[in-house]
Amino acid sequence: MASLALINLSYDAAVRALDLQERALDQLRARTGILLAASSLSASFLGGQTIQHESGLGALSGLALVSLTVSVLVCVYVLLPKEGFEFSLNAPQVYETLYEFRDDEEEVKRRLVYWLKELWQTNQDKIEALGTYFFVAAVALVLQLLFWAFALASNIP
Repeated sequence: MASLALINLSYDAAVRALDLQERALDQLRARTGILLAASSLSASFLGGQTIQHESGLGALSGLALVSLTVSVLVCVYVLLPKEGFEFSLNAPQVYETLYEFRDDEEEVKRRLVYWLKELWQTNQDKIEALGTYFFVAAVALVLQLLFWAFALASNIP
């Protein structure tokens, strides 16, 4: 395989990886929005029914409210705009940095591949952290559902 063909394949793969990563972040945020809605709905329906049947706030209801709070706060954190994500290169910066290699297309693309890889890795670390927060919010939702269900079941005659 010719060296230029290899570098072109590498460059295309690096650009595609950033595109896929941006889509993955969008999907994570979309799922987080659904998780936030589910958490709110479970509190509205199960929580409302439980509190209506309880004479006071029981331990299970208290735990359910704590789980609701954790889930909502973590979801909101994931959904808030974040600094530092880069899914494309700054064109003037690319031009200035690579100008000295303008006559060597292979070297330009080789340097771009490594540059794009660095962007991908920086983004990936942040996306993985957000994925962990999403997992915490999902666990909090499951716990909330369990606490509400057990509290409701223990209060229905």
